[in-house]
Amino acid sequence: MILSFILIIIAVYLLISLVILPMQYRYLVSLKETEAKNKTKGTTQGEMYEKMNPGESMLHENAQGNPLFLLANILAAIIYRIKHS
Repeated sequence: MILSFILIIIAVYLLISLVILPMQYRYLVSLKETEAKNKTKGTTQGEMYEKMNPGESMLHENAQGNPLFLLANILAAIIYRIKHS
């Protein structure tokens, strides 16, 4: 009984991660493009995050730090590295 409940929770988490994955990948690509643009301007990554307005900062923190998105973030990073190696 408990094992089936745990398996259901894991399956739902995997399903949610797969649904979120395309959005996380697009977010990662746009973030990397922004970092590249700022790098050509001579702005460091830290300065880029400091210049974000509070709304963007909260969205970034939620998109990258939410435990629900952890698997989707990892998979998006792996896909990004494979496609942009």
